[in-house]
Amino acid sequence: MEGQIGPRKTGPVQPPTDRLPETTAAEKMTEQRGQGLVEFALVMPILLLLVLGMVEFGRLMVTFSSLSTASRDAARYGASVGETPSGVPHYQDCVGIRGAVESVSFFSEPSIVITYDPDGPGGVGPVEYCQAGKLVDPIQASLGALIGVTVSATYEPLVPMAVLPTIPVTSESTRTVLRDVYIK
Repeated sequence: MEGQIGPRKTGPVQPPTDRLPETTAAEKMTEQRGQGLVEFALVMPILLLLVLGMVEFGRLMVTFSSLSTASRDAARYGASVGETPSGVPHYQDCVGIRGAVESVSFFSEPSIVITYDPDGPGGVGPVEYCQAGKLVDPIQASLGALIGVTVSATYEPLVPMAVLPTIPVTSESTRTVLRDVYIK
């Protein structure tokens, strides 16, 4: 017969001897666990960095929100109509204005600057009053006078992931002083 090389063998087929031995199911699981562990080790630092970054950004936003609320409440207190129980108008009550900041802010000692602008928006400019330690400032508010409260604090990152600097956070609120407005 043409095209045939050698005699034809009949009988059981022998597997080739150059193949690797088959792995068992337990060996395959061990290899997959090792692969999963390596993938986890590669991805975990990135995920941890993202999560900690979100936590720090959230803390920064809470800090800004707290300072913003504190300055707004203090300006609202100073501009409101009324007197303290000792007969001092709210715009002269330095302790009450500072107390409004401290009641809202979660910082131990925020920097509080209280300004008074007797001429309003078109005037010369605000003048600082109610310096630290003053209980009452005897200014007389005119019609259209503005009271401003600036609250500052420093944000310090909780987790030293990288060399993140401290961030100064400041919020300022200004309101028109309501005087001689009586509500029945």
